Amino acid sequence: MNNTLKKLVYIAYTFPPVSTGSAPMNLRLADIFIRNGWLPSVVTPDHTASLPTDPSLTALLPKEINVIRSGKSGRLRKRKKSVSNQARSVKTERKGLRKLILEVILQPDRYVTWVPRAITAARREIDRIGADLVITLGPPHSVHLAGLACSRLTGKPWVAYFGDLWAMDGYINWQSVSWARRHLTPIIERAVVKRADGIITTTDGSSRYFEEKYGEECPPVQTLWNGVTLEERKKQWNREGPRNPGDNLIITYTGFFMGNQTPEHFLRGMRMFLEKHPDSGFKFRIVGDFGAYADLPEKLGLKDSVEVLGAVPFTEVRKWQLDSDVLLLILRPQPGNELKNPSKTVEYLLARRPILAVTPEGDLTALLERLGAGYTATHDAGSICASLEEIHRDIRAGKFKVLENPSDLDGDMDMDLGGRRMVEFLERIVLKQSRNTTH
Repeated sequence: MNNTLKKLVYIAYTFPPVSTGSAPMNLRLADIFIRNGWLPSVVTPDHTASLPTDPSLTALLPKEINVIRSGKSGRLRKRKKSVSNQARSVKTERKGLRKLILEVILQPDRYVTWVPRAITAARREIDRIGADLVITLGPPHSVHLAGLACSRLTGKPWVAYFGDLWAMDGYINWQSVSWARRHLTPIIERAVVKRADGIITTTDGSSRYFEEKYGEECPPVQTLWNGVTLEERKKQWNREGPRNPGDNLIITYTGFFMGNQTPEHFLRGMRMFLEKHPDSGFKFRIVGDFGAYADLPEKLGLKDSVEVLGAVPFTEVRKWQLDSDVLLLILRPQPGNELKNPSKTVEYLLARRPILAVTPEGDLTALLERLGAGYTATHDAGSICASLEEIHRDIRAGKFKVLENPSDLDGDMDMDLGGRRMVEFLERIVLKQSRNTTH
């Protein structure tokens, strides 16, 4: 092994085999670190409660990376159902206690029970490898508390990587969470930001959020867009381009509907479109599942127009993207979502299928408009219906809004360039810490 590599300890709860939206980002980050002279040791749980997993993802990690699985998450589990009246009463009490623990006592989120294990494992690894730096990747954002503690205990610089925003996380319905969480989250976020040596975000808007909100308290911020490396671009670029549509137009969403990430707005717009165009042959496919929203298609009278494939291995997702006429992006109309760029965006772009983005106007819609690679709609059913009508007309006429050239991904979406800039950012932080320690 190259002894000149710099060492870092990388703490992440959602790391392969977890197959949420952070999976592609973790795989790309691992590769970027190795190719730019950094050797990461990853600290992650050996079991993550209630999150989808795909064991095949671990085989895609660079073999040089050391993964330390530090013990199960302490997230509370539901007990088996009881049938007696007394058992129902006990169950109700337990449900109330469980809610109190999850929403009030466990802060900043329910995954905080893993933090002590993460600190212990990370400190041990920092000492073992002589780490130069600690990075924490959220969400869940309780992981940043582990980074803060490790930095204080070891004197190592620490960078907080926000894959999504925290107090402005658009995946959380803040009105439905406890008063304690609404009150404490911004307080804990400020404490993390003030004590971090650096912050990494995934869009320019997200970087501005931290810089403008925290001003002089904000450490240096670096943006690394959820993009693609040149090697991956060459491998995944669909040279054949758009396909000729068959009798049915298939629009596909790849992923899971979790938390407040709901398909309802799109489904209502789809129903309006089908009522106006019953012979359009329009079908909606999910490569993943509806989660808590599984009953929506039937409730909206769309059961015959929706196909749910369930979880598939990450390596098979592209096949289903290519077996589609349109690819769907959905972000709920909630503050914070205008600053997101999901990792699946670049996968869709490389598949060269028109993209429909039902999202708030912001960083993502600006990207698609600049690339001329798709359509946007607000969350109003009429707006979604109008976009589907435009897509239907364009595709039937042989007109396709797709990425025309792989070089169009140069700039923000080039993770080779972005990765080098990120590594230079980390090296400046380490150098600054070293100078401060020397003096």
